[in-house]
Amino acid sequence: MYPRRAASRGIEGYVIVEFDITPQGLVSSPRVIEAYPDNVFNPASLTAILKFKYKPKVENGQPIAVYGARNKFTFELARS
Repeated sequence: MYPRRAASRGIEGYVIVEFDITPQGLVSSPRVIEAYPDNVFNPASLTAILKFKYKPKVENGQPIAVYGARNKFTFELARS
């Protein structure tokens, strides 16, 4: 199901995505670790996280990879 279709049915929810950040600041290996409702917003969340870019973590003057970063995507209907 797509977020637009879920919205038309009044469905709200969230997805927690865990991923790694490369030394270049790109997202790699995203995976859903929690979602409610199951499998409704997962594809949209994974597509979105792959577009994120981060400032790389630097140690000893060198950018390094970060493993196990998390982001929560919340899907709520607008209230009027």
